[in-house]
Amino acid sequence: MKAFHFFRHSRTYRRMFLHTYVLYAASSLLLLLAAGLFLFYQDSHTIRNNTLQAAANLAYYADDRLSACQKLSASVGQSERLLSLSSNAATDLDFSLLDSTTLFAAQHDLVSAKALNRFAATLGVYLYNKGFVVSDYGTLTLESFYQSIFNMSPNVFSEYLRPLGSGSYLFLPRGAVEETGTPQHPLIVLSVIDSNSRRYGNLFIFMDERQMREDIEQLLNNRDMEYYLFAGEGQLVVSNRCADPKELSRIYSGLMENDSYQSNTGKYSGWTAFAGYSDAYLRERLHRRLWILAAGLAFLLLSGLPLTHAICRKNYAPIRELAYIVSSPEQRSDNRDMEYEALKSIISSIFKDKSLLEEQLLIYRPLLVNSMLLELLEGAQPRKEVLPGLQKLGIRFPYPYHVCCCLLTARATQDFLMSLAQATRDGETGCLYITFRKHLGIFLISASSPEKCGDAVTRLLALLAEVNPDAFLGVSDAVDDLEQLGAACQQSRSALEYLPSDPFSRGIYWSRVKSSGILKLALPTCLASLPNAFGTGQFAEARNNLNLYFQTISRCGLTKKEHLTHARDRLLEAISRAEKEHGLLFDSASLLNWTPEQPHALKCLQESAFLACDRLERDMLESREQQSLNAAQNLMDYLQLHLRDEDLSLSKLAETFQLSESSISRRIKQITDYNFLEYVNRKRIEYACSLLSETDLSVNDISKASGYVNDITFRRLFKKYMGVTPGEYRRQA
Repeated sequence: MKAFHFFRHSRTYRRMFLHTYVLYAASSLLLLLAAGLFLFYQDSHTIRNNTLQAAANLAYYADDRLSACQKLSASVGQSERLLSLSSNAATDLDFSLLDSTTLFAAQHDLVSAKALNRFAATLGVYLYNKGFVVSDYGTLTLESFYQSIFNMSPNVFSEYLRPLGSGSYLFLPRGAVEETGTPQHPLIVLSVIDSNSRRYGNLFIFMDERQMREDIEQLLNNRDMEYYLFAGEGQLVVSNRCADPKELSRIYSGLMENDSYQSNTGKYSGWTAFAGYSDAYLRERLHRRLWILAAGLAFLLLSGLPLTHAICRKNYAPIRELAYIVSSPEQRSDNRDMEYEALKSIISSIFKDKSLLEEQLLIYRPLLVNSMLLELLEGAQPRKEVLPGLQKLGIRFPYPYHVCCCLLTARATQDFLMSLAQATRDGETGCLYITFRKHLGIFLISASSPEKCGDAVTRLLALLAEVNPDAFLGVSDAVDDLEQLGAACQQSRSALEYLPSDPFSRGIYWSRVKSSGILKLALPTCLASLPNAFGTGQFAEARNNLNLYFQTISRCGLTKKEHLTHARDRLLEAISRAEKEHGLLFDSASLLNWTPEQPHALKCLQESAFLACDRLERDMLESREQQSLNAAQNLMDYLQLHLRDEDLSLSKLAETFQLSESSISRRIKQITDYNFLEYVNRKRIEYACSLLSETDLSVNDISKASGYVNDITFRRLFKKYMGVTPGEYRRQA
């Protein structure tokens, strides 16, 4: 690939390149700014939602933990061993007077209770009026219990050597944390109540801070997020950030005022949870995203250089070729800016040649007029700017009233529209034509009064009936201001969305559409059950729904094409379901080729709909009759094959063909004029007769071969049907 040398190119190319590259760079910058703002908004919204959810989860976790403590207290309070210790008459401090077996069992109960609550590090029960604590690792005095769990000297923190009230929270003071290195675990004190709701002690739950951190980190599942859980009095319960005990009050107030942190208070525990991201983390996150956007912008700017060069080379090639043609050999060899000078000279010569300009204007005048008239109708530019241009092209609007007509036809060519417009004009009426689309043209009729405009529309409809009877004409209301032409054009186009019930009427007036009330008509729901009706063969219901639908969608001789298309689509869906469920084959070509613009569209759709009902009903009946005949033939074939089976019965036939016994018997009666037993016995006796006359088998063997287990039954039935015994029949034969 050749290197790009910017200053070796001509002045025209450099201007083109700079202009294109500036546009590219500005577009890239705006695109990245919009993307960055959107991403920052989404990021902040996501962070806020995450912190709100995390704070709510923490508060729920606190409520769940305290609720679990309450359940633990209730279960411990029902311990028979603790109740027996509470009612024991032993002295408060003399453990030797207590039953050691009961004491050990009570300790075992606490160990079992703690095993069911993994967040509890230590459990202990202080019994009222007793000077000892039963814990999960032994029985101690209250003083020794405090010393053991807090690892502190009674002389230093003697205020904690006291019974605590129910529902209180006990935390180590700052001095204990600093001097002994003991973690600041919370101690929750709850009442122990027996089955008679009598409080007989306090339950001390020493919570495992390490386990709480693991639970919370698993719950939040976000290592970058900071969290704090404070008790009701502002003591820090647990956090994933190191906090100076002396700064807890400042940290708590700072969290309340920081918008980066969200808080939530537990309804049951009263603990306050904070979750959020530190300012340092948010700054680092912002810097990373800014670097990414800057790298993306640099990449776009660098990649834009070869891209702009390729585009400019492609667009500049025709200019260079034209300049090469019109320039002289001396200009091509001596002047690097030859293209600019050559093009400037040829453009100047074109403008100097007035006759050439007039010729070009004459060629492109119809295209310019059509384009400017479209601008006038659609309002893409201010009409005060379009009208002077039309006047310079010889198009004026001398009449005050205007009507817009949209023509829908397969022949909307320029010559066809021009001939109709010329035939519509007269001395007091003007008519302009606009080529809009392949099948859509627009007529702009102007006259001195609304009546004159109506007469011109009538002439236009009469001409259409002669030259193109399949065309439709949407007619707007008359307006007396050119500023209202856009609304009039929209009225005429909207009128083409409706179809007159009269197949010979080709004009749809917007005034008639408004007065008919069809604009407020919602899509009827009559055909919602049409596929189900076709699938189940309920064609009477389908016909009623179709009749009701076609009656509902018509208002004052008008029908919306959208409603007709909906009916066609629902009908095709219903036919497809009937074909699928009943194995039928229906020719839907007429429905598939139907369009609202075809002649007699409403009548054709109605006829096709009811014809589909009749044909599908007939085909379904024939299919069912054939299925019934096949089933009857299968039944008789099976019966002939198993006629001499000893276990042949109505119940076996019913089980084989999945029908009731009465249905089997009725079908055999319809086919043979005999009931089941009568038919079977006759056929078996006929077979026995052939064996008696053609073989030397004994009567007993013939009885079994004919399907009779009992020889007596065979002889009795043979006598009944043949009038003689089997032996007499053989002798006569």
